[in-house]
Amino acid sequence: MSARDPLEGISPDRLAWHQGALDGDLAVCSEEQPDRAGYPCVRPNFFHEHHEDVLGRKWPFMPEERLFVARRAPVADGIVTLETRDYGSVSLPEPPWCTGHAATQEYRADIAHSGPEHHFAFEDDDMLVAALRQYPFSSKGSSATGLYVEQTGYARTLDPSRLRMLAAALTVHAMHLRTLADELAAIHGNEGRTS
Repeated sequence: MSARDPLEGISPDRLAWHQGALDGDLAVCSEEQPDRAGYPCVRPNFFHEHHEDVLGRKWPFMPEERLFVARRAPVADGIVTLETRDYGSVSLPEPPWCTGHAATQEYRADIAHSGPEHHFAFEDDDMLVAALRQYPFSSKGSSATGLYVEQTGYARTLDPSRLRMLAAALTVHAMHLRTLADELAAIHGNEGRTS
């Protein structure tokens, strides 16, 4: 009699994330689970409260490297000054929605104003993360303020009840996105742009 496959009954989507973690896919966290080799974290590769393997086992998110807190650039009279490698000191207006900058930037084109993150979740898992973003010195595309939206790769097989709950959550998230669109249109109006 052979042993039962521990991955039997796991959804194909979840198995794909598991295989991605084993293969070192950069979209997957892949953090090794203590004392359980072969069952790395299958969550998307951005910050999450806890790691989770293909079987749903969870363990704490504890980065091994020391946390480095970058010195923040001060804002005086609505102007922030940043040190860049290619242009030296760069002074520019700081939008009221920006959450601040590290004092040193590699390149002027990489300077970005970023607003607070909005998390769109279902059952404690982020599905989307969104934040206002503006690249005032962008060499590619527009320098207009936009809403950066990142999909997390949320994937689940749901029963009818949970599917209805997901539909309700998506309706609420759509309303939130419309509110953010209105806020963005107001920002564009203040910047003298049309949206």
